[in-house]
Amino acid sequence: MASRTRSGNHLKGIAITATGVVILTPDGLITSLIAADIRTSLFWRGLLLGIAMTGFLLVRYRGDLARVLGPLRRLPHLAVAAMFAASSVGWVMAITLTSVANTLFIIACAPLFAAIFARVFMGERVAPRTIVTIIIAIGAMAVIFAEGLGRGDLYGNLAAVATALVWAGMVVVLSHTQIEDPAPAMALSGYIVAVLAFFVAPTVAVVALDMLWLGLLGLVILPVSFFLIMLGPRHLSAPEVSLIMLLEAVLGPIWAWWFIAQSPTPLSLIGGAVIVGALAIHFAIGLRGERDSA
Repeated sequence: MASRTRSGNHLKGIAITATGVVILTPDGLITSLIAADIRTSLFWRGLLLGIAMTGFLLVRYRGDLARVLGPLRRLPHLAVAAMFAASSVGWVMAITLTSVANTLFIIACAPLFAAIFARVFMGERVAPRTIVTIIIAIGAMAVIFAEGLGRGDLYGNLAAVATALVWAGMVVVLSHTQIEDPAPAMALSGYIVAVLAFFVAPTVAVVALDMLWLGLLGLVILPVSFFLIMLGPRHLSAPEVSLIMLLEAVLGPIWAWWFIAQSPTPLSLIGGAVIVGALAIHFAIGLRGERDSA
């Protein structure tokens, strides 16, 4: 009976996490379809995400503001909120300044950056296969960057790297602190982005079509997808969650290719395939080792 329960929870975790990632995959496409200024887009994206998460928390805790706001008095929650806000800004900048494929392929390296941070700041041992994977991924990113230099994508690629670094730092904080519910930090991050963007945006007015896309992102896709992804670690190991997250790097460029004919270039595809393949092999070996140990 216990074995059957564990198996059921494992399958449930895979289904929940994969559903969240699949829901998130159109983010790059929709962001690239928004014609508004980057700063205006960030304002609405952050504000709507904050409102959606606040509404969720108020319903979840039945209007108990102490339980909603209480976690934000602790430093780890504030750090997560700040880093989530920074990653949101970097993501929108990257999607706007470079291709969806380049952005997703580069951000797919976030788990490797997290391993480096965990080693440097937390003293965790880095497996030899992780070091090899990091070297391969850096080489693949160099291929993507080399091509971007000729097309003017350098700043977009740099924004994608910055996003991956900040996201990796946030994952390390979440893994090494007692944060059971990151939803308040997510809500605060949305408001941080909105406030910062408000003061630099040329206007907060958007056309009806842009508002439709922003509403779809801020009120549905972002809160639902990240909430489901956060539930995954309850039933799966961190390597399994990271492996499932690679679906975004695979499916995201397909959305852009189908709907806006943004075809990845051959070098971008080669670099991206190397990154995704190296990460998949890395985590597959890790999972197999965990099962053997168990």
